[in-house]
Amino acid sequence: MKLDINKIELKQSTDNIYQILHDGIALKFWSPKILVPFGIDNEYNKYLIKLEINKDDLQHEHFKKILLHIENLIKKKLNVEDIEFKSIVKPREKKNDMIECRVKSVKNNITTTIEFEDKDNNYLKTIFDLPKQSYVKSQIEIYGLWDYRTDKKEKNKIGLIVYINHITVMI
Repeated sequence: MKLDINKIELKQSTDNIYQILHDGIALKFWSPKILVPFGIDNEYNKYLIKLEINKDDLQHEHFKKILLHIENLIKKKLNVEDIEFKSIVKPREKKNDMIECRVKSVKNNITTTIEFEDKDNNYLKTIFDLPKQSYVKSQIEIYGLWDYRTDKKEKNKIGLIVYINHITVMI
């Protein structure tokens, strides 16, 4: 899919949350086989899964470039400065970058699905059984953005809401 800045729509769902659509549909795509070093995390009462971008893997770098390209399109469309934008790609010195994805839920019910390639040994496992140091392929959704900007630019923050819709745990 070729992303066109003119086809990006923002639909306000609450005071500070906007849904992002491209040509009327949600932005969804699959990750390459990627490491989940920590399993599922709970931060600020939200479940997160961190994906580690291997800087030596071309597929991983391409995946990261797609995400950064989407961020740049949003920044350009909204005229947002880099200092105001909180990227979902977390650089780490002397280590691989990380991408934070929220586990999708509706009314406190998790809707992110998980499956294991080895179904026989992983019967009835849930997302909470996602092992640390596992490799996954996942469907990522750029759902929207949060915007808490004020008149004081140095305190401004805006960023993407990225969900992980489906996880396949590789063998």
